[in-house]
Amino acid sequence: MSAAVRALPLTAVQESMWTAYRIAPDSAAYNIVMPLRLRGRVDVAAMDAAIASVGHRQELLRSVFVERDGRPVRVAADAPVVRLEFRDLAGAGEEELFRAAEEAGARPFRLESGTFRVVLLRRTDDDWALVTSAHHIVSDFTSRWLLVRDVLDAYAGHAAGTAPAWRPLTSSYTEYADGELRYTASEAGVRAAEEWRAAVRGAAPAELPLDRPRPRVRSLRGDTVVRRLDAESAEGLGGAAHAAGVTPFAFLLAVFQALTHRWTGQDDFLLGVPASARSGRGQRDLIGCFLNTMPVRAEFGPDTTFRSAAAQAGERVMRGMLGVRFPCRLAFRDTVLFRAALFLVQMDRMEPPVPNVPPGAAVGPSVRYAGLDIALIDVPQQEGQLDLLLRIEQTPDGVTAVFSYDTDVLDRASVERFADGYERLLAAAVRDPETRVADVDLAGAADLDAVLALGDATGFADSFDTSYDTFESFENAWDHR
Repeated sequence: MSAAVRALPLTAVQESMWTAYRIAPDSAAYNIVMPLRLRGRVDVAAMDAAIASVGHRQELLRSVFVERDGRPVRVAADAPVVRLEFRDLAGAGEEELFRAAEEAGARPFRLESGTFRVVLLRRTDDDWALVTSAHHIVSDFTSRWLLVRDVLDAYAGHAAGTAPAWRPLTSSYTEYADGELRYTASEAGVRAAEEWRAAVRGAAPAELPLDRPRPRVRSLRGDTVVRRLDAESAEGLGGAAHAAGVTPFAFLLAVFQALTHRWTGQDDFLLGVPASARSGRGQRDLIGCFLNTMPVRAEFGPDTTFRSAAAQAGERVMRGMLGVRFPCRLAFRDTVLFRAALFLVQMDRMEPPVPNVPPGAAVGPSVRYAGLDIALIDVPQQEGQLDLLLRIEQTPDGVTAVFSYDTDVLDRASVERFADGYERLLAAAVRDPETRVADVDLAGAADLDAVLALGDATGFADSFDTSYDTFESFENAWDHR
């Protein structure tokens, strides 16, 4: 690392990421990964130069994290600490290329020496994979698109012998962190903290029934269940949300809250909803962790309909966004709520199908840029951070629900059943938002038949076999991303 370094304080979210890292330094649960399939001739030297250029441009690509006097600090250097890693997989098959891309993204980081990784995999002269990976302490889901965009813009420039076509950065993550410190210490910040506490007072975090007790020290290991939503639900979502007067995200969140209510029996609970604290033109091109996970309260009664649940979810998300500048965790640092784990269950926002692409590029399963056909490679990531995290992804092929979970406390079969319930509730809500949440059956006909057969002595053995086959199919039915 360059001798010219600066020790800088962490933001509130970076402090929580550092704590998670110290608990499980060998976990990849907080890796944010963006793997791309590149078709065409790749200039390796130009790609290497591109990574160096992006490292000079983006402050956090020149940063590591260490402890000094018992406190974590970010150390920023003048020179980038990330370089291109190249692996030649000559003759590898499709599966081997996918596994290599997955491994490149899932390798744990040592925050004391680096927080970003860029790996170029060559399968043939015309078939490559480019894997960018970053620890969440320096990135978020917007930043992973920004990193890919900056790398491809720089690559196009270096390959053509010109400078990258970038907008100049007019701000830095250091300025953002300084602004957060000033705001949280101000009178306005004190009022914002009290408003967050008032908004959730009396509510408890959602507590799903677990398959095992929560361990004293979490391993931060997990798994993922993926469901592509059926066409009727996906196509009808926009109209149902419009009829309810909310955004599609608020409608999807309300269904998730409804299912959580049905599973837990809780009538008044909190879910985490990640939001971006980016603001202003100066931060639009800045790579960094601008995450602020908001506690969103859900309240249900016997007559709650999907429409009324969606209206409540939409109103509370919008109200939360008004206070998104204040790091929510700081509002609960000294409370029982914080010590009890504010967010055990969480839902993330919908993602766009493709990153910002150059003008004129074709948007779809792949884009054409810098002489390359570029498409996404979907790999599992961010598994095991929480008991359960639902992320809704918009893809060129439709809408996908991604359920990531903590294998310390949940079995795959349980999450499969939860996913079944989400699909069933969403279908009912889209069909008729006036349906009462309590009136929708969570179990399918086959599940009900199996349960009823347990009360029939002559059919017990057959029902046991059916149940065993059902659970075995749960274990084998993972539609791998």
